[in-house]
Amino acid sequence: MFKVQIGKGIEMEVDTSRLNDEVRDHILRTGLRNLLMDAHASATAKADPEGYLKKSGELAEKKLASLYAGVVRAHSIGGPKAPTDPVAMAILRLARKAVISRPEVAAASKAGRLALINKLASSYAAEHDAQLRPRAQKIVALEEGEPVQAKHEPMPTKKKKAA
Repeated sequence: MFKVQIGKGIEMEVDTSRLNDEVRDHILRTGLRNLLMDAHASATAKADPEGYLKKSGELAEKKLASLYAGVVRAHSIGGPKAPTDPVAMAILRLARKAVISRPEVAAASKAGRLALINKLASSYAAEHDAQLRPRAQKIVALEEGEPVQAKHEPMPTKKKKAA
C-alpha cells in the first residue's frame, strides 16, 4: 500500500498487490514513458533547430540514469520541486506574481526566464511565508468552494489637500 497524489490535493491509497502482472507492466511502461517524456520536453526545435533531437535524447538518458541510480525526483532541468500542498502551491503562485516584474527577470534570456522566476519565487515564498500564508489559505478555501469569512475593515479615508 502506498499513497498516490493525483492532483488538487487528492491522495489515494493503492494496494499494488491487487494489480495483476499485465496491469503492473502497463503502469510501469506508462510511468516510465511519462517521466522520460517530461525529462526531454524542454529541448525544442524552436530553441535549437539543429541540435534539439540530440539534446532531447541526452536529457532522457540523464533521467533514466538517475532512475537507475535510485534518484526518484531528479529534475533534468534545474529548479526547485513544486509543492503538492494546495496552500504551498497558492503561496508559490503569489510569490511568482511578486517577483515577475523584477528587473533581473526582464533581463534574463527567454530560455532562462522561467527557471529564474521559479528560483526567485521560491526564495520570496520562504522569506514572506508569514505574510503570504493567510491570503493563500483564503485562495485555497475559495478554490475548494469553502465559505470564507470576510473581515470587515474600515475603508481608508483620503485626506483633503490643504488649499
